[in-house]
Amino acid sequence: MNKKVLVIGAGVAGPILALQLKKIGFDVEIFEARSEDNAKEGAFLGLTPNGLNVLKEFIDLKLLKEDYTPGSMKFFNSKGKQIAKLDTAYQKQQYGVETIQIKRANLNKYVRLAAKAAGIKIWYDKKFVRYHEANEQVTAYFADGTIVTGYIMLACDGMFSEVRNQLFPNASLIKYTKVISTGGYAYVPELYEPLDSIHMNFGERGFFAYSVSDKGEVWWFNNYFREQEPKPKEVEKTLNTEIQDYLTKIHQNDDPLFSKIIKNSHQIIAYPIYDVPKLLHWYKGRVCLIGDAAHGISPHIGQGASLALEDTLVIAELLKLNIGYTQAFQLFQTDRQPRVERVIRSARKVGNTKTKTNPITAWFRDRLIGFFIKKQIKQLDWIYGWIFSLKNRS
Repeated sequence: MNKKVLVIGAGVAGPILALQLKKIGFDVEIFEARSEDNAKEGAFLGLTPNGLNVLKEFIDLKLLKEDYTPGSMKFFNSKGKQIAKLDTAYQKQQYGVETIQIKRANLNKYVRLAAKAAGIKIWYDKKFVRYHEANEQVTAYFADGTIVTGYIMLACDGMFSEVRNQLFPNASLIKYTKVISTGGYAYVPELYEPLDSIHMNFGERGFFAYSVSDKGEVWWFNNYFREQEPKPKEVEKTLNTEIQDYLTKIHQNDDPLFSKIIKNSHQIIAYPIYDVPKLLHWYKGRVCLIGDAAHGISPHIGQGASLALEDTLVIAELLKLNIGYTQAFQLFQTDRQPRVERVIRSARKVGNTKTKTNPITAWFRDRLIGFFIKKQIKQLDWIYGWIFSLKNRS
């Protein structure tokens, strides 16, 4: 094809999308707003079989286990009693890969290295500001004065997508959900051996989860409910201390280990959770949104990265058909939107179970959660067992 494609964003999806497109003959360049040595992406994320099976074509998955925690989960009530277990060992046999948690910074590093090894250029410090279509081309303009023209532009610039804002300025306002996804890293003497699962704890007044990585580092996460949306300066300077103090109080009657982990954290992460409104279209002209830019999802079931990776495969396969970018974009949204909206609904349901519950609700939860988890394993097959086939779409 030898047509130039502009990819905006070098997070998880951007480099893999570029690799998918290069494989079918496109000339691809990636433009990333942050600097190459940006190290602020301290959060970790879950990668489930549907995402890993896309990723493994371009990355040796063994690399991801250099610093990780397993995806299996054990559930405990407020008295510390194990009430259920979700073992991911079955996934290896059923899907060929097994859920893991890894640091986002490491994942970004490996996908970028794979893109570079394939000869794909990644430009850093390129903050997208606007675009223009003319003469059967699309031109992207960046804050530093860079101007680049291509055949089409694909936006992988995330939840706060500036490309989306440019495409649909009256329909792209994201909404703060009053929930802040929090987490952190700590070293605690009692927890120096890697754990075989994530410990999911339903405390007396709130939820708390943690695991221990293969390097002996405690990775923990929680939700923080805050009525007022934090300002950027708060997120950078004061929100971490506020969250640390709040969570310590919330868990003061739970296992003392929770508070110890929180107090001993050498890094605390806070990401306000937003809802991306359902868009009538994910594309306009020669520009199409991918991943969180098109369909942002809350982190409660660890599907944000995996859904974006699915997107990269689908859009590449459709563009490969040489049916024209307009029809490819239309078919992409038609195929993907029902699935991602169903996953978004599932994530919201899971998020609701982590909120404060009354004693009666907790009593039923402790006794029925095992049954629901066994049922959930079967229900999750539609997520984890995803396979894209053009034949099934014809």
